Amino acid sequence: MGCDPVVHLAKVESVNGPWASTKLNGLESLASRFHSHLSNDVEVENHQRNLNFVSTDIPENALQDIQVFRLFRHYKDHLASWYDLNDSHRHFTDRVPVKARSSPLLLSAILAFSAISLHNSSSESLADVAEFYHLESVRYLLQITRNIEDVVSNGEVLAAICLLRSFEIISQDLSSQSHLQGCYSILASNSINLDSLSSLARAAFWNYLREDITVALIERRKLMIELPDEHIPRNPVTDDEYANVVTIILGQIINRCFGDGTSSLQQLLLDQVNLETWKHSLPHSFTPILNHTLAEKGEKAFPFMGTLHGWHAAAIQYYQTAMIILRLSKPNQQAISVIDNLEQITELNRELESRSTEICALALSSESQAVWINSFGPIAFCGCWLRDQNKFRDIISGVKDWGSRTGWPVSDIIKSLQESSS
Repeated sequence: MGCDPVVHLAKVESVNGPWASTKLNGLESLASRFHSHLSNDVEVENHQRNLNFVSTDIPENALQDIQVFRLFRHYKDHLASWYDLNDSHRHFTDRVPVKARSSPLLLSAILAFSAISLHNSSSESLADVAEFYHLESVRYLLQITRNIEDVVSNGEVLAAICLLRSFEIISQDLSSQSHLQGCYSILASNSINLDSLSSLARAAFWNYLREDITVALIERRKLMIELPDEHIPRNPVTDDEYANVVTIILGQIINRCFGDGTSSLQQLLLDQVNLETWKHSLPHSFTPILNHTLAEKGEKAFPFMGTLHGWHAAAIQYYQTAMIILRLSKPNQQAISVIDNLEQITELNRELESRSTEICALALSSESQAVWINSFGPIAFCGCWLRDQNKFRDIISGVKDWGSRTGWPVSDIIKSLQESSS
């Protein structure tokens, strides 16, 4: 049971996802590509729009509709926290709804996301509602992004695109970028200066990155955006800033190790040093609260690993995921005998299982939907190294439960885990 480290690493290094080369030269080309995707979809699907739904052209008027307000409130009360996982200022919970009252784009994106979430996680049939507001969002994006530079600088636009990306994922099209490929291409530019962005735009960027990491880990491919060292926040002070630092480091490691496999041993060692330096600098608040009692009694497969906040769990999961990727990417030491070789493999498997156990335990010990969703990528990539059948049973059960409660598509994750255990 579990993954063969050598075989699995070969798969990682050989995969170049469908969007591995989406970078375009020049803002004019980016704008052309972006509007081409949007325009084609609008032309094809425009006839499907049900004009009986309330348009968001005038947000305050739209919010007077009972169904619209109910979807709006569902986002505020149940979905916004997904985006505030590493944000102590709660931009998506507190600022985005306020701005949506005067922004047709933000409101329509909220309604599309909220409707598809309810459609997938409840008995309500809201697919038509979700698609209507999704197409409304596309129409507004066409209008707003005529000046393509606004996509980077405008926090409302970036926030809306984050919500629309979630719409695409929850609507069961995990790797679809049909509407957002141009926007992701813009974010692939190395010229983005996080310090120059508004606070909402920065919050949206971090969400972009986490979404990109999740899908990249599930599909075992590079990110769609490049991450130069300038993106790493310097001298983090607050806990959420520490969580963002390891997010960047993990993204860089994914890009180096999931690409052509040519990263030098020196670079891999430097990445490991950066990770360990980050780990040793963490405030005590990141230390999980451990309880092994139920695991030792055999009542639970995983130990309890509680954290004070969601960003603590997410940051440690990202650290462990990055360490696993680096461990798989480094060449094995030269074994002088068959016994030495077996000992190396045994030691490697033990380390991979230990790190994977911590990733899964942090998710299973949490009651936060934001943590569960952010765990899908690390679990999909690392869960196959669990050697205990009871651990497999518990993590698959957890993933199924989280999928049903959030509307997130988890069938591919479960299938991958089940195949690795056979």
